[in-house]
Amino acid sequence: MSFAVQLFFLICTAMFSFAELRDLMTRDKPKTFNKHNPYYSYDSVSPSRRDILIQWIIAQSSQFQHSIKTLELAVLIIDTYLNYFNISQEYLQLLGISAYSIASKFYETEISCQIKLYDQEGQPLYKDEEYNEMEEQIVKAMGYQLNLTTSSDYLLAMNVEIDEKVQNLLMFMLIDYEIYQYSHFELALAILHYLNDTRLVVSKKILIVSQLIHKKLIKAQEISCDKYEEDTKSVGRSPSVQKRISKKRDFKRQRLIKQQN
Repeated sequence: MSFAVQLFFLICTAMFSFAELRDLMTRDKPKTFNKHNPYYSYDSVSPSRRDILIQWIIAQSSQFQHSIKTLELAVLIIDTYLNYFNISQEYLQLLGISAYSIASKFYETEISCQIKLYDQEGQPLYKDEEYNEMEEQIVKAMGYQLNLTTSSDYLLAMNVEIDEKVQNLLMFMLIDYEIYQYSHFELALAILHYLNDTRLVVSKKILIVSQLIHKKLIKAQEISCDKYEEDTKSVGRSPSVQKRISKKRDFKRQRLIKQQN
């Protein structure tokens, strides 16, 4: 099933606004990834450095009450920048926080100043001119265009509520390049299928993306469970060891008392 047929099916069955979806697709730019960039290298054991950077950005964003759109734009900025510029690893955090800072200025309603990073002693990690230069490079790389279409835009156009579950799915896709490399429209349809939306008749490609999301989520949950079990064993092991040590000490003390008597 082609995307044109699938889009027509969505409009007819769910009464979606063709004008709204057409506007999203007009503004939606194809994702471009420099696959020769070492930051996108990954394997089944370890994530790419790009994915690690996105995880760090999401962790940093938890202190703000910002929308999922801000995170989506920040990730678009990061991938666009990595596609056009070479950057050393020491400046990856500068790229990440600058991307998030620009995204928050664009999408958030409150006045947002430049977000900066400090070390544990409160000393700045980067100079003001480095922040300014990075932001200037980012805006140029984006072609001075920040009003971009994201997966959440398509979901809203399809009358899907961006609740906590959907937000978690979107964030999960952002931090996994193997999933995120698909188009925003494809990812939105894959989420619909993953949520068992009965309005949707999926194509083979969307089914593959949806299954990939499911497989990765299951794997992430298994890793989380294994870590929890290991932590639990570790916590449970210490008291038992301490108990054996205490018993041994008590036995020695009692034997010493008997000898003295």
